[in-house]
Amino acid sequence: MSTSSTSADLYQQGLHWLREIAGPSAEFQPDQWEAIETLVVQRSRLLVVQRTGWGKSMVYFLATKLLRNMGNGPTILISPLLALMRNQLDAAAKLGIRATTINSTNADDWETIEADLLAGRVDFLLISPERLGNDRFQATVWNRIRRSIGMVAVDEAHCISDWGHDFRPDYRRIIRLLDDLPAGTPILGTTATANDRVVRDVAEILGENIRILRGPLTRDSLLLYVVEPMLSQAERLVLLAKLLERIDGSGIIYCSTTYDCQRVAEWLQTRGFNVKAYYSHVEEDTGENRVELEQQLLHNEVKALVASVALGMGFDKPDLHFVIHYQHPGSLIGYYQQIGRAGRGIDEARIVLMHGSDDEEIQRYFIDTAFPRQQDVDKVLRVFERHEEVTIATLQHDVNLKASALDKVLLHLELDGIVARDRRTYHLLKRGMPDFDRWANVSAQRVAELEQLKAYIQHKGCLMRFIAEALDDPTQVEPCGRCQNCQDVKIKSNPTATELDHVRQFLTRQRFITFQPRKMYPAGGVDGQYRGKMKEINAVGLALCYYVDGAFGDAVRDGKYTHGTFSPELVEASAELLERYWATLDERPAWVTCVPSLRHPDLVPTFSQQLAAKLGLSFSPAIAKRVERPPQKAMQNSHMQFRNLMGALELSTPIPQDQPVLVVDDIMDSGWTFTFVGNLLRDGGSGTVYPFALARASTSS
Repeated sequence: MSTSSTSADLYQQGLHWLREIAGPSAEFQPDQWEAIETLVVQRSRLLVVQRTGWGKSMVYFLATKLLRNMGNGPTILISPLLALMRNQLDAAAKLGIRATTINSTNADDWETIEADLLAGRVDFLLISPERLGNDRFQATVWNRIRRSIGMVAVDEAHCISDWGHDFRPDYRRIIRLLDDLPAGTPILGTTATANDRVVRDVAEILGENIRILRGPLTRDSLLLYVVEPMLSQAERLVLLAKLLERIDGSGIIYCSTTYDCQRVAEWLQTRGFNVKAYYSHVEEDTGENRVELEQQLLHNEVKALVASVALGMGFDKPDLHFVIHYQHPGSLIGYYQQIGRAGRGIDEARIVLMHGSDDEEIQRYFIDTAFPRQQDVDKVLRVFERHEEVTIATLQHDVNLKASALDKVLLHLELDGIVARDRRTYHLLKRGMPDFDRWANVSAQRVAELEQLKAYIQHKGCLMRFIAEALDDPTQVEPCGRCQNCQDVKIKSNPTATELDHVRQFLTRQRFITFQPRKMYPAGGVDGQYRGKMKEINAVGLALCYYVDGAFGDAVRDGKYTHGTFSPELVEASAELLERYWATLDERPAWVTCVPSLRHPDLVPTFSQQLAAKLGLSFSPAIAKRVERPPQKAMQNSHMQFRNLMGALELSTPIPQDQPVLVVDDIMDSGWTFTFVGNLLRDGGSGTVYPFALARASTSS
């Protein structure tokens, strides 16, 4: 059979399956069949750069179906988010494709899935790039199927390029995977958000002689708005409520931090809107399951999810009516990807960008922390020079870095072939350094992209055209005729004094900000002891506010660093909060003590005495500091924080026996200070220890 006749037959098969999914009159999108043919007939490497909604997933599903019918092995899809995986499994099932995933949430099913895969009962396996670095996956799956794989697809392929707006170091593991494949294995990369530079980089990574199919990126259904001028936090919250009243349907409100997701969702809930927060650790904080939250939005059971970027790539809801940004993102490319969730199956979707005074600082923090610092890499490599094998516990003992910073250093060293990981230990492969100059250049490029985003905010011409040109759209882009500038309409924020007063009351309201006690000693133990689970722990702690709060948070900062004393308002608010919280408990503290400080000897004790008096309890300065140590906030991981406190505190006076006690401190960060104080008090005969801090240093983000 000739290639042309084979291709024609395959086209008819593919069109038949497309129409089973999309309806009897469905046709392939421009370039869609060409992409499938490149993979199935020519068995080539292909990069598809097409706008959201074009149907990139249909390419790898239909290619998989055709390849499997021809007797080829399964497709491996590498995808960054579980949300995408869940959507894709549902879509694959509609085509009769036996699809499954191996990820951290279904460990109980791994053995069954692996057996099905090896027996040929799986057509389509979805994995995250992190899974490629998993020892078990490499040994039990990859090494046994890599010679028989039918196709490899890399979704959101821009993540493989460190020039991309959403570079993920784990994506670099894909490079080694591609080297393992037999010649002639079709490879597909897909993305909707890549400019010329990223396209060149991704194409180079995916291999020589790669074909690139690139289409127009503009979306007629998106109505773009930018709210000018810059708004305060209160003004944005008022405007959000007004927008939700006016816009039909459901949508997404994006925030840059977990804290803002929580706060914005709470505000809108107080205004009567059925919205929920969504971020990576939302289940730990609220008990809300991310899958269930996604389903609620998909089925229009909520007005909106107030989400971090954890809800982004791959979330597919054709009737998403709006995307609103409470803060501006870090790049126009990233912004376009997020707003691309909207308007896929409807004629119009409202896209609104707000911005505030802290937005740029947040984005510059993300840029500054994207790559490890050179001095941190140096510190870690010096540990490898002293030890043949290194564990995370060893590094935390020797290097004053946060666990997340250590993980980042190790990941880059591993991907650059400088160190290798074997289960829980690392060893040095070669002496060398990462390409720091490249990291610096990439960071500079991201600063330039941030400036481009700021230029978009100020732009007076067509907003869609501005985005298309920023993404190097290969087509000639005309003004959209639908954005705020083309239509000469603006979204204005004119809050009334009453509306702003409602926001102020909300921001200063009292809520229970709790924190869990430490239950385990630092991993691996400290100084040969203090290992494993603690025998006794404190009660759940309570904080008046978050340190970043604009109301009480400002008062805590001013009291500590400007006035040298905490205001009566903080005493009053703390007492009221504690009384309400204690009403929910079976017991209440009988007396008060505090965490001592040699740097600020009177600050917390004075506040604690005033608080005790307000609560009608006795106060005793039962804990003394024996020796001055560096501030706990300078200690970056549990090992350092724990050792910094060893021998620093002591019980200085007899205490009430078997009586529950309130322990007061100004700022709670790691929780180790409360842990040490609690142990001293219990050793001295106290009852339950209840920690209280004026401010919690951070949320889970």
